[in-house]
Amino acid sequence: MGWPYHFLTLSQEQILLRRHTIDYYASVAHYSALSPAVVFILLRLIQRAARPIRRLGGYDDIDDRGQYAHVPGTPTLKAQHNSTLGTLAARWRAVRWWFGDDVVFLGVSWGQRDEWLLGLGWMSWLLVLCVLGTGEDYLHFTKRFGSIAISQLPIQYLLALKALNPYAYAFNSSHEHINRYHRVLGRVTYTLVICHVILYNIFFILSGIWLKRFFAPVVFCGVVAMLGFDGLIGTALRRVRNYSYRIFFITHLGVALLAPVLLFFHAHSARLYAAESIIVFLVDLAVRRAGITHAASTFEAIPGTNLIKISAPMPSHKIEEFRSRPGSHIYLSLPPKGRTTKHPASKSFMFDFLFNPFTVASASEDSQSITLVARKRAGPMTDILSQFASSTSSLSSESDNKITLAIEGPHGAVGKHFQHLLTWGASRILLIAGGVGATFIIPLYHALQRELPLAHAQFIWAIRSAGDATWASTDNGFEKSLLDDDNVHLYLTENINIFHNDDHSHDGSIELGNMSRASSRQQRSAASSHNSRRPNIQKIIDGVFCHSVDEKVAILVCGPEEMSREVRRRIGPWARKGREVWWHNESFGW
Repeated sequence: MGWPYHFLTLSQEQILLRRHTIDYYASVAHYSALSPAVVFILLRLIQRAARPIRRLGGYDDIDDRGQYAHVPGTPTLKAQHNSTLGTLAARWRAVRWWFGDDVVFLGVSWGQRDEWLLGLGWMSWLLVLCVLGTGEDYLHFTKRFGSIAISQLPIQYLLALKALNPYAYAFNSSHEHINRYHRVLGRVTYTLVICHVILYNIFFILSGIWLKRFFAPVVFCGVVAMLGFDGLIGTALRRVRNYSYRIFFITHLGVALLAPVLLFFHAHSARLYAAESIIVFLVDLAVRRAGITHAASTFEAIPGTNLIKISAPMPSHKIEEFRSRPGSHIYLSLPPKGRTTKHPASKSFMFDFLFNPFTVASASEDSQSITLVARKRAGPMTDILSQFASSTSSLSSESDNKITLAIEGPHGAVGKHFQHLLTWGASRILLIAGGVGATFIIPLYHALQRELPLAHAQFIWAIRSAGDATWASTDNGFEKSLLDDDNVHLYLTENINIFHNDDHSHDGSIELGNMSRASSRQQRSAASSHNSRRPNIQKIIDGVFCHSVDEKVAILVCGPEEMSREVRRRIGPWARKGREVWWHNESFGW
């Protein structure tokens, strides 16, 4: 069977019919990507509208922490697990865990299995739409790739939204989770664009008009847009992001703003989708700016460490949001009013493009403020924060000790799903932190102690030295120090080449904070009660699961990538047996 496509000479009526056909299949691709979100949003709205009726009938699905749950190991619960439905549910849990495993090739993670399956499935569907109804017309075939690709652009923008993400709302998910599929769709779209470019170049070369058409304004707009996509894909590589997250972010921002404009003038069929993309971009920008809080913040350099403690006052409604969503993070930027002549480095234009994530260490109702404690790295944001802390610590005037910061948040998957964790019915909760990952785990640990006092919560903290444990503050509303808690286990890994959290991220893509410095008594306590070895993850995980097959186990980890991978690998055998596991790995990589 030979190549089915040829260069055809068409009449004006045939060209118009081709144009309508291309637009039709592009709209099918566009709305087929939107339809799942629309359907699930309607279902959620119907469910919400039905809540008053359910309450009148004596049903309340908002909070079931007070409802009766069978005790693990009882005959009733064992009978449920051994039933046909129980067996099917266990198998489905094992399959879901398998979907969440990473695809590892040559020691490098290439995403999770569900991303690959969804990506391959969606690519297959779009390829079908690229071929259907093209006949033998080579140009129809070529243009179809471009129109199908551009039809996905507004979906790309929607998937990337933080504040108004319809897919996150539709599937009761979070921006952090949905962003994985934003990356998948980006690769699919880029592949279609590559095919479009290759096919068009073949046509221009064989027709002898390549040089003439390449620099034509309409075509050249597409060329520049393609170069932007190339740069976007290139800077999204892990090595580039680790070297300079700022380059990745600025490239993303620039291409997101300029590409729709270029494509609007490149092709008539792209104008609707380009306009949609620009509208989504601008609306998201406006909503996020409206949600930013400008806080006159105080800075403190923690002696003996490279940590900077930041206290930022917040409105009462924001404090309530942070307290109800422990483990959340914010995006911090330096607004123009925070750039002073006392610190010339703060005047740099690069701060217009820096929005760094920081974990919220605590949110105080008494002081109406949140606390962030950042480790100084090689990036410009933590460097300028360190300069602020160093200079303000010597000032006596409280007003001179304050610098305005722009804070957007709270964000975070766990914060959004914390209520689900509380109502899920976990019998045992294991929290694992590596180094500065404790700033995410500690607020969760305190919240779980407060909300689920009967659950067996255990906190494993791997740190480099005993002094690192002084980050944990006693100012948490509990009578005893975190370091005096029998359920908290510290492991010192200094001089042990394990779970090494490399600080080579030059631009602070992972700006995890640390808790404030505790007293010298706490430091001595940490030094005397630690384990001078790395944690035995296998033994710890087995110890959590070995009590009863009916127990639900929640495991949350925040630390170096090697730690997270090992923890998940050790959970795998238990999850594949159908055990109920609430799993979360907190990381900032995108």
